[in-house]
Amino acid sequence: MVMSAPEANPGPSPQRALTKAGLAEELLLGIALLLSVMGTSFKLIAWLKGSMAALVDAATCFASIVAGLVSIWAYLKAREPPDIDHSYGHERYLLYGSVVIAVVYSVVLGMVLDRLLQRLVNPYYTIELTAPLYTFIGTVFYAIAVFLASKAGFIGRTYAVFISSEILEGIVTIGSVAGGVLLSNLIDYIGGWALIAYLAFEIVHELNKYKHVLTDWAEPYMLSLIKRMFSEKGVEVKNIRLRMIMPDKYHGDAIVVVPEDYNIDKAHAIVDEIVKEVKDRLGVDLIVHYEPKARKKPDFKNLDEQDTH
Repeated sequence: MVMSAPEANPGPSPQRALTKAGLAEELLLGIALLLSVMGTSFKLIAWLKGSMAALVDAATCFASIVAGLVSIWAYLKAREPPDIDHSYGHERYLLYGSVVIAVVYSVVLGMVLDRLLQRLVNPYYTIELTAPLYTFIGTVFYAIAVFLASKAGFIGRTYAVFISSEILEGIVTIGSVAGGVLLSNLIDYIGGWALIAYLAFEIVHELNKYKHVLTDWAEPYMLSLIKRMFSEKGVEVKNIRLRMIMPDKYHGDAIVVVPEDYNIDKAHAIVDEIVKEVKDRLGVDLIVHYEPKARKKPDFKNLDEQDTH
C-alpha cells in the first residue's frame, strides 16, 4: 500500500488534445480500473467462502482503488494555475489528497479490525476449498491492471503505484487461505491479522510524514545555507523565517542589510539575483525586505577629547 499523493512534477497537460495516443492511454486506464474492481470482487467472494484474510485483502484493495482516484484528482488540481482564491497556487491539494487517502485507509482499518475482533469469540471456522482459487484469480486481475496502468501515461503510472502493493498482499493472502484450507483455519486468521498490522503501520508511518508540512517546519541547515548564499554576495541577513509548504518546497521571508555604498538599483539587482538562486537551488520562495547598512555615528566624545590636545 502506497498512500502519498504524487509530488507535483511535469506531466501531460490535463487540457491536452485527444490524440490517438491520449485516447489509448485513457482506454488502458479505464481497463485497469475495471480489472481492479473485478479483482476486488473475486477477493470478496473468497471472503464469502469463509476466509478472513481475504476480507482484509479485499478491503485494502477497495481502499487502494479509492486512493488511486483521489491521487489522480489531487495531481490534476495541484497543476491548476493560481487564481483569486489561491494566489500561491494549488500545490497543497497534494497534501489534502494525502490526508483524504489516510482517512479512507483508517476507515477500512476500523471496519476489518472490528470483524477480526468479533472472530475472537469463535476463531474456529470453515473455509471452502474454492477460496484460494478466487483469491488467486483476484490477484491475477490486479497484476494485469498494474501492467496496463503503467502504460497509461503519468496518471496511469500514479494509479499503478497505488494498486501495485495489492499483488504482494494477494500473494500473502493466497498462502494464508491455502494454509487455512489444508492445515488449520488459524493460519488464515493469523494472515488477516498480519495484513491489518501492515496496514496500521503504513497509516502511522504516512501520517508522521505530514507532521513537518502541517507544523511550519523547516530543515535547520536551510537557514544557514541561505544566510551563506547572501553573505557570499556581501549581504548580511538580519532575520529569516522559513516554513515547509510541501516536501522540497518552502515559503519564507527575510530582512537583509546591503552595503552602504550600494545604490538602489545595485541593491535591487544583487538581492533579486540571490532570491532567484535560492529558489532554483533550494525550492524556497523567498520575500526579501532589504535596508541599507547604517552609517557609523561619529563618537563626539572622542572628538572633543582630541580637540583639547
